[in-house]
Amino acid sequence: MSTQTISVLKALGDEIRLGLVQKVLAQPTPQLTCDIIARCDVLSSLSQPTISHHIAKLVESGVLLESRAGKQKIYTVNEPLLRSLGIDITKL
Repeated sequence: MSTQTISVLKALGDEIRLGLVQKVLAQPTPQLTCDIIARCDVLSSLSQPTISHHIAKLVESGVLLESRAGKQKIYTVNEPLLRSLGIDITKL
């Protein structure tokens, strides 16, 4: 198993991070950080640094792709990467 596969599986193995990915996948367009947080009930009880930590882990593993629009960060799920690892995004 490759290092990237292990990194992706570890990132998705966390309930909070999996929930974040599910929320991004549920939307047809790339998502701003604030929109992800607003849609994810479990995040309401977490501090901003904790949320940032979880998003950073998803970006570091390659699960989320991050871009910028002014001061805002925008996230999309790296669907090609997940498919290449045999992960069916419709079952996340």
